[in-house]
Amino acid sequence: MFARPPRVLRFGLFDVRYSRNRTTAAAFSAAGAELRELRIPMLDDLSDRLQPSRDVGALARLGIRLLRSELRLALAAPRPLAWADAVLFGYPGQWDVAFWAPLVRRAGCRIVFDPLVTLTETFVEDRQLVAPGSWRARWLRLLDRQALRAADLILADTPQQATYWAALAGVSLDRFVILPVGVDESLFGSHRRDAVGARDDAPERLRVLFYGTYSPLHGAETIVDALHRLERAGEPISLVMIGTGQLEPAVKGRAAALGLRAVEFVQWVPEAELAHWIAWADVVLGIFGATAKAARVVPNKVYQAMAMGAAIVTRDSPAIRWLAGGEEIARLVPPADPDALAEALRELRMPERRAALAAAARARYEAVASDRARASCLRPFLEDLSRVPSARRRKANA
Repeated sequence: MFARPPRVLRFGLFDVRYSRNRTTAAAFSAAGAELRELRIPMLDDLSDRLQPSRDVGALARLGIRLLRSELRLALAAPRPLAWADAVLFGYPGQWDVAFWAPLVRRAGCRIVFDPLVTLTETFVEDRQLVAPGSWRARWLRLLDRQALRAADLILADTPQQATYWAALAGVSLDRFVILPVGVDESLFGSHRRDAVGARDDAPERLRVLFYGTYSPLHGAETIVDALHRLERAGEPISLVMIGTGQLEPAVKGRAAALGLRAVEFVQWVPEAELAHWIAWADVVLGIFGATAKAARVVPNKVYQAMAMGAAIVTRDSPAIRWLAGGEEIARLVPPADPDALAEALRELRMPERRAALAAAARARYEAVASDRARASCLRPFLEDLSRVPSARRRKANA
């Protein structure tokens, strides 16, 4: 396909363990790019990434660590930048892009930014940890805008996110490529579901799984309230909720106040174990929050459940309808509506209904969110990169 593979350098302080960074790298590789990495693992031992939004001292300490890490990168950067055709900045990468864009351009490389989320939507709008209009909110917005404007290509996981980011930064939608989140295909797939073995077609209890970070986007309170309605009605159900995060104490407190018996709370487990839990479940829950961000995104767990051929219930939104492409890949309910969620779970006691949803979800995953499908989203950019060498190489070959 290419005279030589386009060279893409994954660069910065990004979290190499984060699933979006891994799945984006997999898509570039599947598209034919040669990848290398230059990273300082500053974020690996940052235990509470939300603290700088609450504590000025923590913010100052984070700033010092950022500067020290960027200086370490500067010492190691010249040779990798000379090798690369394009530099990929992953999540979280706003600071990296704003700091490095001038030097990357001077090296003749194209800038690709895969933000996943903006700082503004995360800290100000969704989690509400930073007051709108405050100096911190203005600073976060400025950093988002600078990073987005500096990129030649911006990867967004849904068209709704692309539209939001384009308006935030004042840039054209022409800069965006829509790249669904996808999954780590070595961990999540229908083969993992089959490995658990056959299950009873009419289980005594409907096995329901939720996992996440308990941010407002997830709407975990809605899940607890729906379970309360089902318990009162005598519905046989077993709910497992895995994770930890911002609203975890409130959700557990709500469950205790309602006297729920059918819920088991599990602390966060390694990602590889999540595949086993998805295979265990009859139904996997997505998100139910009523925030603006929740309407624009499709979370990791929905893609993971799709890849494993699971029956999914999640909130209705423009983003999930875009992903579905007219197919019924999940039972959709209104956001923050425990009555609708309870009714959906009653409906999914029917094995044939679950099987139909699961099959449609798996087929749609293969069509639009597999590594193969997502690679096709990146090939036009890589072909252009291959046809038009960097300014530095044109000069060297003159």
